[in-house]
Amino acid sequence: MRLRIVFLMMLCTQAGAFDVRDMEKLSSGHECTRCDLSQTDLSNATLSGVDLKWANLTRTNLSSADLRGADLKWANLSGTDLANADLTAAFLNGANLWEARFLGTRMRQVSLVGTDLKWANLSGEDLQGANLTLVNLSGADLRTTDLRGALLTKARLAGADLQAANLARANLTSANLREANVRKANLVGADLTSVDLRWANLGQANLSGANLTGADLSYAGLFQANLSGAKWSRARFCKTTMPNGTVNNAGCH
Repeated sequence: MRLRIVFLMMLCTQAGAFDVRDMEKLSSGHECTRCDLSQTDLSNATLSGVDLKWANLTRTNLSSADLRGADLKWANLSGTDLANADLTAAFLNGANLWEARFLGTRMRQVSLVGTDLKWANLSGEDLQGANLTLVNLSGADLRTTDLRGALLTKARLAGADLQAANLARANLTSANLREANVRKANLVGADLTSVDLRWANLGQANLSGANLTGADLSYAGLFQANLSGAKWSRARFCKTTMPNGTVNNAGCH
């Protein structure tokens, strides 16, 4: 990695946005906490396992970078280009990812606990097995995103677009999906215990074997959804459109 980073230092010297000493620190080892690497070109860099906690990576080019297992907790990645980067099993808990670019980014088993990804475009990305506990994905574009086995406990997904997303066996306990578009999503075996699904569109979604215990489905649309084998004890139905088109008002007060 050293030769690669040194070469990038030569290319970026004129920019003046980063700290040269921090670039030297990055090139010499696997620890660069609180480093200022903003606006640098680290595309294709090998940074697997590097400790970058609290680092300033604002508008840094990390496209196609190898960040497997890297520690980016609380790092500032606002405006960062992460296209085709490998973030497999990386730690981004509490990181600032405002306006970060994701395209073909590999994020299996990534940890994004408590991260703010409001309005993020993650359409079609691979987040299998990711830890998204307490993440803010309100209004995010998650169409066709692979979230199989992901942990989304208490995640905020209000108004998110999850059309045709794959959430099989995902854990969404106590998540907020109010007004979310979950049409045609795969929720086979998903845990939706105590989830807020008010006004959500679940039309044609596959909820077979899902656990909807205590979920609030008031005003939700379930037209043509597959609920075979689903559990819904204590679930609330009020003006809920059921799979056969009838309206369920059993829980209205």
